[in-house]
Amino acid sequence: VTTTSNIDSVKRKTAFSTLLTVLSAMISRPSGLLGLTLVAFHVLLAIVSPAITPHDFKDVNAQIILNAPSYEHWFGTDSLGRDVLTRTMLGGRQALLVTTIATILAITWGGLLGVLLGLVGGRLDEFLMRIVDAFLCLPWILVLLLIVVMVGSDPGVLIATLGFFYGIPVIRVARAATHDVVAQDFVTAARARGESRSTIVWRELVPNVLDVLLVEGAMRWSWMLLAFSSLSFL
Repeated sequence: VTTTSNIDSVKRKTAFSTLLTVLSAMISRPSGLLGLTLVAFHVLLAIVSPAITPHDFKDVNAQIILNAPSYEHWFGTDSLGRDVLTRTMLGGRQALLVTTIATILAITWGGLLGVLLGLVGGRLDEFLMRIVDAFLCLPWILVLLLIVVMVGSDPGVLIATLGFFYGIPVIRVARAATHDVVAQDFVTAARARGESRSTIVWRELVPNVLDVLLVEGAMRWSWMLLAFSSLSFL
């Protein structure tokens, strides 16, 4: 006889175990280990950059405009005589900070909404997914550029804008992953026990789709870096 407790213990995951599984899978492959090392190096460089840069990124010197790389200025100077290496390192720090927070925001709201839609289904699910499809048709970089021009390039504005637009495709990914999990026996057992939807979402669904969301988050993070750099250039 199969009891609900036996069913419940078959495939339940925790968020921590899912994270360990993803990290171990990355480290076990040379390409994954190399990528993780490069990301860790850039993150560390962004953190310590203010302490290791000898120049202030605002310093202007008309006597060294557009100088070639030298011992004092490794990357040379720009049209205002500012140290390019210092500005590159500090600019990378801001880019990493903005895109990391925006990625967490996108995965959080997009993932939770996708999980809820995958669990509830019905007309509400279909209606909201049509709205998602409409947003996916928009030329995002142009919309982002328009918002930045109208509102400004404040880090808070960039985080909110990137987090919103890049969270939309996460909804579809989380919804599809949830459909596969909802059909499992341990979710049926949770419903049979009379657990609330919030309990099912946090205890049964989120841990089992977290691996998909982590992979999606890594991709969204890289695309956000590209979008942030594009907005800065434009």
